[in-house]
Amino acid sequence: MATILIAGCGDLGSGLGHELVSQGHNVIGIRRTGVEFPAGVTGITGDLVTMEDSALPDADIIFLIMTPKGRTEEAYRTAYLDTAKVLIRRYQSQSKPPQIFFVSSTSVYGESQGEWIDETTPAQPKSATSSVLRETELALTSVFPTVAVRCSGIYGSGRFRLLQKIESGEDWGANSWTNRIHRDDVVSALVTLAECAVAGKALPNQVIVTDQTPVSMWEVKLWLATCLGVTPAIKKSHDFIPASGKRIQGQYLLSQGWRPRYPSYVSGYQSLLLEYKNEGNLS
Repeated sequence: MATILIAGCGDLGSGLGHELVSQGHNVIGIRRTGVEFPAGVTGITGDLVTMEDSALPDADIIFLIMTPKGRTEEAYRTAYLDTAKVLIRRYQSQSKPPQIFFVSSTSVYGESQGEWIDETTPAQPKSATSSVLRETELALTSVFPTVAVRCSGIYGSGRFRLLQKIESGEDWGANSWTNRIHRDDVVSALVTLAECAVAGKALPNQVIVTDQTPVSMWEVKLWLATCLGVTPAIKKSHDFIPASGKRIQGQYLLSQGWRPRYPSYVSGYQSLLLEYKNEGNLS
């Protein structure tokens, strides 16, 4: 049994906590607001950035799973780098350094001409926000054994933004490559990584979490538009070939026996469309 701290026990963290408790681990979760935690998880409510070191328990494994309050550089620094600095301050003197899993993003790969990306590709961020993510990865790696868990676009229950945009009739803009991963598959990937850590396996510095099925964004939108019964908002139909984006695949998790439950957007969006309809969003 391991003592596992989930710093950021929101949607993903709660799903992870539930699974880790079922495996018999001692799980502590921190969330900024609210007092609802999965059964069996010891909950701490408070802002990690301002939290006293004494409030943070010793831990064998730490998952840092933060969500920024906006898409600005400042919001990303507060959510990611500032929280990482708290963990560094608190745990760098622990007798045995904890294994850190930092939930990052494939946005740290700056390629955008349809290139194929995998875990051997160097991270070369191009935007200010992705640069903060990379800075956070490096800060943690310099002190702790750290795995940067780089997730592609996460979708799943309650995440209706794309469906709402398609239904609104908003112009789709230029086509691009997109890479996705269902929320439930992110949780199962994090569980797999925890199992590897508990088993004492050597871990890589970075792991990609994606459904292994890069696809044209217009293909996704056309399929969803058909399901929603709305007219595609395409102005330049001759631009069907993606003009930007990247195509991402990861191998480490597959080598450990992990398989996505939803290997493509078609399987993953089925339940989401039903949920969207049940909430009265479709006529």
